[in-house]
Amino acid sequence: MVETEHLIVRNASFADLDTFAEWESRDDVIEHFCLDRKRNLDTLTDDFHDVTHDDSRKWLTIMLKNSRKPIGRVGINNIDPINNSMNLKIIYIGDAENRGKGYGSESIRAVLEYSFFEMDLHRVVIDHFLDDVVSEHLYDSIGFRKEGVMKSAGRKGDEYFDLQMRAITKEEWEEQKEILKNSEPEKVPQVIADYL
Repeated sequence: MVETEHLIVRNASFADLDTFAEWESRDDVIEHFCLDRKRNLDTLTDDFHDVTHDDSRKWLTIMLKNSRKPIGRVGINNIDPINNSMNLKIIYIGDAENRGKGYGSESIRAVLEYSFFEMDLHRVVIDHFLDDVVSEHLYDSIGFRKEGVMKSAGRKGDEYFDLQMRAITKEEWEEQKEILKNSEPEKVPQVIADYL
């Protein structure tokens, strides 16, 4: 579990799936996701079962610290212990009332802190649709570098789209954290337990 000023990011549980299904059935949540359809509870339950038996994947729940209310989800895949890397594949804040408050940025920073200093990874990769200007701005502000465009790498329904690939290394995150600490000291996350 990772705790920040406003959030707790923890392992997702079976009890979270109803909430995930409600969020992921909505266009405003999945607009920029690579999905072939909206996700329902059956689909998420099957996927969650697969994730719990796959060491290369992880689902995390983003909660408000003061109320313990779930507000979003993080999906990680391609955890690679040989190359010390992983993909931050999905992140969203589910309810519009909690968007625009910096919780997306705060949760990504928490996951990076955990990834680099508890999991001892070297590199984290993330991607987004080329027209997703919200994600582009968010990932720029956190310090993810652009590495190139992956042609036809994302699928929505029957269409394929180009994705912008980005990455950040542990050293780059350490430098970015110092910049953030000087400009926003309360937003630098702290790892409070040795597990997620």
